[in-house]
Amino acid sequence: MKTYFQFVFLVLIGLNITHAKTIKVSSKKGSSVEKLNKAYNEAKAGDVILIDIDIVFKNTDKHFTIKKSGITFKGKRTDDGNKYKFTKEVQKNNLVVLQASDITFENIAFSNAVNLIRVEAKKQLLSNITIKNCSFTNGKYTGVDFRGDFKNIIVENSEFNNCKFGVQTMDSVILKDFLVTKCVFIGGDHQISIDNAFADTNLIDHSNIIIDNCEFFVADRFNVAIANTRNAIIQNNKRMDGGLQKYSQAIHIEHDTRDLLIKNNILKNDVGNAIIIFSTGYTGHGNGRKIPNEEKIDFGSSNITLDGNIITHSKQPAIAIGYGKGFLKIKGNNILNSETKIISGYATKKTMSIEVEDKAVFNGKNYKDLTAEELAKLIVIKS
Repeated sequence: MKTYFQFVFLVLIGLNITHAKTIKVSSKKGSSVEKLNKAYNEAKAGDVILIDIDIVFKNTDKHFTIKKSGITFKGKRTDDGNKYKFTKEVQKNNLVVLQASDITFENIAFSNAVNLIRVEAKKQLLSNITIKNCSFTNGKYTGVDFRGDFKNIIVENSEFNNCKFGVQTMDSVILKDFLVTKCVFIGGDHQISIDNAFADTNLIDHSNIIIDNCEFFVADRFNVAIANTRNAIIQNNKRMDGGLQKYSQAIHIEHDTRDLLIKNNILKNDVGNAIIIFSTGYTGHGNGRKIPNEEKIDFGSSNITLDGNIITHSKQPAIAIGYGKGFLKIKGNNILNSETKIISGYATKKTMSIEVEDKAVFNGKNYKDLTAEELAKLIVIKS
């Protein structure tokens, strides 16, 4: 027998289900942008806005701002099986600005703006944002740019092509349950950048930051750049091809990043390093105060574990370290190759321990079988 409160609760659920509806953008009047805005103005939490036409922003149109929570933007498949577009005629300013929680973007092609989706958490924590089966092309600055504090974010099965920064977080004091999975990155400068340089070290609350099962084709500089971040995992990425510039890496780690697991990835870099563990030269995303050498150890990264990775090729040292702290652990299931050194480090000998298990393979030989002379050439760590 149901109580009165159970009955009221069930009625409310039923009302919510009844209310939820799908609003077709094509059903509205005006330009494509006017139709989109009318559909959005009509929508309430739980509704789906069906993108069934291309949305083309002219130079005089303002970006599309989302402030209402609980809405799904879902692209209908075109007749030829492609995605309907959010795009700008002129590559200027933002395309979409999101300032709400509980939002889903699905099966939409975003293109041709400075920032394709800018997610702004202004003095609030935004949560439950899902981006899946989307594409991001020609982002002059970013594909998806997260600014502020976030929880429960998923970027899944999406492609980023020619975006300077594909997926970026910036200055996130709180960053929890942040997942980028099954995505493809082509071109651009930083394909994923988890950069929290202005986040207060004493307040940082980071957990379950995971980059998983992605493909990274050659970037200008970095496949993954990670700064001032805690408790992150980079795993199961079947290709991380590195960058084109001399100073480029498949994984770039800096600015007091701690507790990072790099697991089951295939990395290479035909020009630079596969991995760098570094301090920072300037505060604030490279734009602030210059850090003198005597202070750089305070900004060094620490506690990095490599588990089950393959570094197929590196013309520079496979792993480069500057001002490292804590430990670097290389488990026995790693295979590392380099034309020069496997590990090269400076200002690190007294501040970071290098722990290599016996069965780790360096240039075709088990670590335990390397002679002292061979080790001296393959691992060079300076004070």
